[in-house]
Amino acid sequence: MTATLVATWQFKQAGDGYQDAVAEELKLQAAVQEEARYLYADEAPLAFRVAAAAGRAEALGPLRNDGRLAASEFALAEHEAASLREQARPGSIIGSDRYLDAQKGYDVPRRFADQEKQDAADHRLRPDRTMAGGDRWALWGRVSLTVAAAALLAVLATASVLRPEAWRIPPPAAGGPRRLRGIDPIPQPATAPSDRRRGTQLHLLVVVLLFLLPLLQLTAASGEQRAQAEASRQALRLGAAIVASGQRAAFLTQAVTASHVADIHAAAREIAVLYQKDSPAVRHERAVAAAETRHASQLRVMAENMGRPPAVTDGVSAASVAALRARPEDWPDMRAEQNRHKAQADAAGARGLYLAAATALAVVAEMLAAAFLESGQLSRIGWPTGCATTSIGLTAWAMLA
Repeated sequence: MTATLVATWQFKQAGDGYQDAVAEELKLQAAVQEEARYLYADEAPLAFRVAAAAGRAEALGPLRNDGRLAASEFALAEHEAASLREQARPGSIIGSDRYLDAQKGYDVPRRFADQEKQDAADHRLRPDRTMAGGDRWALWGRVSLTVAAAALLAVLATASVLRPEAWRIPPPAAGGPRRLRGIDPIPQPATAPSDRRRGTQLHLLVVVLLFLLPLLQLTAASGEQRAQAEASRQALRLGAAIVASGQRAAFLTQAVTASHVADIHAAAREIAVLYQKDSPAVRHERAVAAAETRHASQLRVMAENMGRPPAVTDGVSAASVAALRARPEDWPDMRAEQNRHKAQADAAGARGLYLAAATALAVVAEMLAAAFLESGQLSRIGWPTGCATTSIGLTAWAMLA
């Protein structure tokens, strides 16, 4: 009994651990999504625009004294970059040159890592470790159940071979209170009359079922809790991966498109003067077109660098790395993993239901066996036998299916 109560408490602790792991996963993945939205939807596009304007000003700077076109475009680009930087918050990505590389733009992954440090409370959560803690409690619960089952079987086996003197109910004293002597809490086949021995053995088997089936139900309930928690965690990870990687991919696509547009503009400027009569103005415009072509190539490098998937070496947490590096082709496998855990939860729930039905049949069998043995109606012992057989069959189906 003590081992059973301890196992119940241990499985309760395991269930609490599984629920805590889901709550931690929810907080962690919500933080990942919000940071991805903020960095790749709010800060990174503006940072790319500033880097593009600064790069354009740098490309046109050597030509600004050769003609009005370069001078005007240089002034516009330089003023745009300077104004956006002045208006930015000091702690933002463009608020300082901390993340700036003149050739590659801003280091968005490193900015992401620093942003995580500001929200360190959420990123210190370790749902995997919490889940493992629940697994340890569940393991100890199974150990306690094993001890309880072994002790129970040992007692019942002893009772079925030789009934100890201490377990025998003495006859009532003359004039004393009457006692029920025909029904034992633990049936004793070893001391039963020969004509009642088979029925008593059946009664003992039913008692064993009534003790063991609740223990199996505890194990099934714990397995269902774990599988449900893992399925929930996988769903949260999938949702965060879709949102976070989508934000990064959208930024990268927009930045690469901007580099293509810049290349198209440079080519159009070159075409516009292709058949013009040679003159200082035409040569100047061609030089501007060549500088813009080089700048377009630099923009492509900036776009790929700023939109690159972060790695753990950038200081980004493993949860954010997994979400931001996810690709659409990875999502079916993630859904399959979630569905696998959901199927395990459904199977554990069905197992618990079958075991509950087996327990109900065992209760009916125990009541019928006790009643028929007490009344001496041994010819009707087939009814509890059928209930017990069905209970055993359901138990075997639940554990093997």
